[in-house]
Amino acid sequence: MDKLENKDVIDYGSWTVPTDWSQISLKMFQELENYYEVKERKPDLRDVLHILTNKTEDEVNELPMELIDLLLNKLEFMNTYPKQDEVSNKIIIDGETYIINVQNKLKVGEYIAVDQVLKADSHNYAAFLAILCRKEGEKYDSKFENEILEDRIKLFEEQPITKILPITAFFLNLWVMLEIPSQLSSEIKEAISHIRKNLETSVQNGEVSKRFMKSLEKKLKKLEKSINFI
Repeated sequence: MDKLENKDVIDYGSWTVPTDWSQISLKMFQELENYYEVKERKPDLRDVLHILTNKTEDEVNELPMELIDLLLNKLEFMNTYPKQDEVSNKIIIDGETYIINVQNKLKVGEYIAVDQVLKADSHNYAAFLAILCRKEGEKYDSKFENEILEDRIKLFEEQPITKILPITAFFLNLWVMLEIPSQLSSEIKEAISHIRKNLETSVQNGEVSKRFMKSLEKKLKKLEKSINFI
């Protein structure tokens, strides 16, 4: 058989795909989760290969189906969710230990930063961790935010998901614990405001004495002061 002329030989380049969850980075994992939520459907074949191979969608579209089948066989491990048996508040990367401090309550700057990330992209675990999971002695201040945060996010994005899962699980549990009392506090404050408005209307209508209103107002202020510690 005659050899194929060069013009008939198509070079599709080097294609490498992960063969187990330890080769899936946190960034890849976040992008896959966003496809499920934002597009409200499972990622199609092109989406998955685009994320996992760092190739463009056009390059994926040009692949012959025979090569697609080979790549898909290597991705069968993704049919099951990565196993996660432990929960931890720390992670070691390149010999450095990063810890989520559970001894102190969140500072205002930390809370606002995480809340902004949560509202923008609830799957941006790398940003959550970069804010809350820091080296011992590091403070989340303007210097950290301006000079360190961006590189720290990239550092967490590069970590294999199997290494990140224990601390991600810890963070999600922590955030739920923080959100529940915060939501409860907000609801109580709203109820107090509602009571005040009704009380003022009752005084104006002569249904309640001003003396009773002052007595109840003292109790409401005491209650407000107590929930500020929640």
